[in-house]
Amino acid sequence: MLPILSAVTRLFLPCLCSLPPVRKCRRTVHSVGLPLLFLLFLAQGVLVGDAFAQVIDPAVRTAAAAGPVRVIVELRLTPAFTPEGELPSPAAVEAQRRAISQAQDDLIASLAGTSFSVARKFDGLPMMALEIGADALARLEAAGTLVTRVVPDAPRFRQP
Repeated sequence: MLPILSAVTRLFLPCLCSLPPVRKCRRTVHSVGLPLLFLLFLAQGVLVGDAFAQVIDPAVRTAAAAGPVRVIVELRLTPAFTPEGELPSPAAVEAQRRAISQAQDDLIASLAGTSFSVARKFDGLPMMALEIGADALARLEAAGTLVTRVVPDAPRFRQP
């Protein structure tokens, strides 16, 4: 949002401030500036509820339509995830791990009644490996407060 805001400021602030009478400047700000500000927030998703937008990989949508698909689900944490090496104390690491576990449990509860299975829960990362059907994918899409991203789970190395 900051790049767009700074561009709007650079373009319109000199125009608005160069008008001599204060009354004329206020009228210009109200008639031009406020609609521009509204459009700026609308474009950034602030007014349309994109605060919890998530990314669902198109390959997941295609595969789930054909049958069960294995995916990695990235969970949304509040406060945001911090790598454990950057946390200030062992207690902070433990608190973050509890928050991750709670988010995983909340996601599993939200998927109840759909076709899914848990392949793996990660201890120190806000992620889960799931096998899901189309109904579970629809539920994941509706879980914007819990889910940040859903991508296909493709093993990089085959294990013997």
